[in-house]
Amino acid sequence: MINRNGATRSVKTETHLSDGRLRLYRLAAVCLGVLCVLQVTLNISLRLAFYNRGNETVERDQLQTSYNTLTEERDQLQTSYKTLTEERDQLKPIYNILTKERDQLQTRYNTLTKERDQLQISYNTLTKERDQLQISYNTLTKERDQLQISYNTLTKERDQLQMDRDYLTSKFSNLKQTCPEGWQIKLESSWYFLSTETKSWKESRQDCLKRGADLVIINSDLEQEFLLSFNKRAWIGLTDSVTEGAWKWVDGTPLTIPSYWYSQQPDNGGDNPANGEEDCVELNTETWLPVKAWNDQSCLDNRYWICEKVV
Repeated sequence: MINRNGATRSVKTETHLSDGRLRLYRLAAVCLGVLCVLQVTLNISLRLAFYNRGNETVERDQLQTSYNTLTEERDQLQTSYKTLTEERDQLKPIYNILTKERDQLQTRYNTLTKERDQLQISYNTLTKERDQLQISYNTLTKERDQLQISYNTLTKERDQLQMDRDYLTSKFSNLKQTCPEGWQIKLESSWYFLSTETKSWKESRQDCLKRGADLVIINSDLEQEFLLSFNKRAWIGLTDSVTEGAWKWVDGTPLTIPSYWYSQQPDNGGDNPANGEEDCVELNTETWLPVKAWNDQSCLDNRYWICEKVV
């Protein structure tokens, strides 16, 4: 029994020892687990701490770099500011001078503007006066031209009337007189005089009138052929000086026998301004063949002349 009890006690003792060891092991395991947890927590905390410190270091370095950059930029700006300040101080007197000059120029500009406005007003006034004077001038010019035309017409009519009067006077005073010495052969009822000098048509007619005659009037073929024997370039009493193209004899009768004109005559100088108006007729037997030897010529040219006195 004792042995059995002892054995039992031994078993119980061993059982108690085993339970104590198990508990101890469990406690150690729990402690170890807690330590592991603490270790892990500590590692994590340390890592986080080191990570944060690393980030702070990087940020600090970046901030330091930015600070250095900003410092350099500030220094550069400070240098530029000093340079600009010096330039501003140098430019300030120039600016003041230019400002004064600008003010002077502005004053001169204002003065010139006023003068220009006054001149513009004067110009407009003068322009209106000029236009009015131009209108008056044009009106007076037209009136003068009309008066000149009237004057020329009246002058021609007066000269024609004067010649007609002189012709009629000479006809009346010499109706029954014999022809004076120096006249050419008598043909039918007329005596003829051929000049020995040359004059204009008007001067030639005046000479005939002084002689109690007038420039010759050709009324027939016989008379035309008779005058060809003189063989001269001589004025005859035919003109269109009053009305262009209306040929009349010195006694006022119109031309009715145009067959004695030379070829292509009359041509009024071929309408060439250099030849002038050709309003008087010459008998050109010097260079043209008879019988057609009439030619219109400028009345101002000098020619011989033939006077005719009807008795």
